[in-house]
This record gives sequence, C-alpha cells and structure tokens, in this order.
Amino acid sequence: MRRLSFVGLLAVLVAAGAACGSASPTAATVKFKKGSVEIERSEFERELKALSDNKQLQAASGGNGLAGEGKMTVDPRLAAGWLTAVIYDKLITHEFEQRKLKITPADTEAGRSQLETQFGSPEVATAFPKWFQDRLVARNARAVAVRTALSGVALTEESLRKYYADHKADFSQNCLSHILVRTKEEADGVLGRLKGGEDFAAVARQTSTDKGSGAKGGDLGCNPKGVFVPEFDQAASELPLNQLSDPPVQTQYGFHIILVKERKETPFEEAREQARAALNAETQGAFRQFLQTAVTEAKVTVDERYGKFEPPATGQAPEVVPPVVPRPKTERTDNTPTTEPLPGELPDSPDNPTQPVG
Repeated sequence: MRRLSFVGLLAVLVAAGAACGSASPTAATVKFKKGSVEIERSEFERELKALSDNKQLQAASGGNGLAGEGKMTVDPRLAAGWLTAVIYDKLITHEFEQRKLKITPADTEAGRSQLETQFGSPEVATAFPKWFQDRLVARNARAVAVRTALSGVALTEESLRKYYADHKADFSQNCLSHILVRTKEEADGVLGRLKGGEDFAAVARQTSTDKGSGAKGGDLGCNPKGVFVPEFDQAASELPLNQLSDPPVQTQYGFHIILVKERKETPFEEAREQARAALNAETQGAFRQFLQTAVTEAKVTVDERYGKFEPPATGQAPEVVPPVVPRPKTERTDNTPTTEPLPGELPDSPDNPTQPVG
C-alpha cells in the first residue's frame, strides 16, 4: 500500500465543503471471508474534526484550509484520504486479531515514532487531542506487530543494536572534498595535476564547477551515507582515506575527483532512529504483499458521500476516490468551493478515548 503523505496531501487542498455529515450510520464496511467490520461515521467524522482543528497541521500544509466553506464540512479529498487509511487499518487489525498478536512496548515506541514521521514533525503530532494521538499510536503499533509477524524481524532495542553492529559502514560519516568538472577529459587533466603534486584545494578553487564547495577548496564537510547521489555515495564509502578517486566518478552532474580525508563513526545513540528506519524498511516487502492480498480478498463498500473505493489508476492499490463536487448552474471557476453543507453534525468528543477505529 502506498503510504499516505498527510502533509503533502494537505498542501494541495483547497477549501471545499463536502464529505462531512452523511446520512448513513457507517462511513464504510469491510467484509472478510468470515465476518465484517463497520467504520462508524460518528467516530470517523470525529477524527476528521481533529484533523481540521489542528492549527499546526494547517501551518505545515502551507496555510490551506482543511475545512470546507460550509458549516461542518471538510475538504472531500481529506475525507477520502483519511478514510482510505482507516480502511487499510481494518485489514491490518483483522490480521492482528487472526494471528492473536499482542502489542509490545517496542511496538508502541515504534508507533509513537512513526506518528511524528507521518505528520512531518513532533509539533504537529502533539497538537492533536490526546485521545487522537493514542488512537493513531495504537494503529501504528498494530501495523508494526503485523509486519514483525510477517517478516520475522522485531523492532526491539536488541535488534536495532544488532542491525547497527552489522551495518556500521552505513552509519559512518565521510569527511570529504571533491572537484567537479563537465567532461572526462577535464577530469583526467585535473587528476594529472593533483598527481603531479598540486594542492587539492587550490585546484578546486580554479576548476570546480561546484561553486559552493569550490570556493572552500572542494570541502563538502562530514556526511552520512545516503546524502549524495548513489554513484557518488558508493565511491565515497569505498574510497580509501587520502586517496584520489581514479578513475573519476561520473554522476548526472559531471565527473568528480573525490578525496576522503576522514571517517567518523556515528554512536549508536545518534544512529538509533536511522537504524530503526532502515530495519523497518526491510520488513515492508512482506507487509506490502499482505496488504495487496488482503484488499483483494476483502469486499469494501463506502458511503457514496465520501466517494468510491477503487483503484485510481491501473496497477495502483485501491483507495477512496472522492466524489466530484457538483456545481450550481451559475458561472464559477474550478477553484470555487462548494459551500452547501451536507446534513448532520459532528459528534461531541468524549473525554475518554474509544476503541481505535481502523
């Protein structure tokens, strides 16, 4: 399943009134081979309200409104995108229950870390009501537990330390300089000058087309693996200290003569989240395959006010595709919001969190 990028989604939203307050008691129903589960409209719209009320989220999305122009309305794309996430979590929760899994403290820790990543920053995540934060952390934790069961890889402290120890090169920092030129002939000429004894920094200032680092004698500072384009990254990681890259390294930017002056090992405490992300990525293959199978075998029906659950394009995973907002018979532009609210009201938010929805 494609991960929803909520900040990216919200950055393109326009204020439109739709998808909030349908007459149906359920937002969607997911039927399995045995049994089914409903997504209650009241709880789903309670979550939509938590999203639209988050001022930090609005700021992160560039100030675009999350609510519609009409009373008690939200943008239909926000409703459709969020309902898609809830539906997929119903698939995950079903697998979680079928396997009789338990959420561990490590699962919860990973779920809380993912919450901040999902919304771009801790400030946005902590601006939600506590009940909503707890609900999202629980969803993430269930997903982590299912991924662990499918892949056999647990995101525990022990497994993170083992991954770090087995991949130390990935967590080191290369302190390096480079000279960038346009052609292989120019690069060979620069390489000849350096082998002839000329000073690297002086030649970089004279010849490098990378004006930023060239002005500093080619210095690029100390950087972890993954900062540069793959060809440059691999060469920098494999090049012995204080040796010139010979032959020059070709990338989309031209030809580089690289000089690695020092390698610094990143302590585990500083590399923990990087290790978590890398280990988490290794579990995604089996998890993605599970979701593809689960969504194919399940039957999903959606309240038509929110849209239809279908593939947006050939080869893509099914999602809730929002309805086309109807236009009144007056002149208007594509960016003119629909202001007519849908019937119904958002429910009051109880003090105590309910069982996580999807």
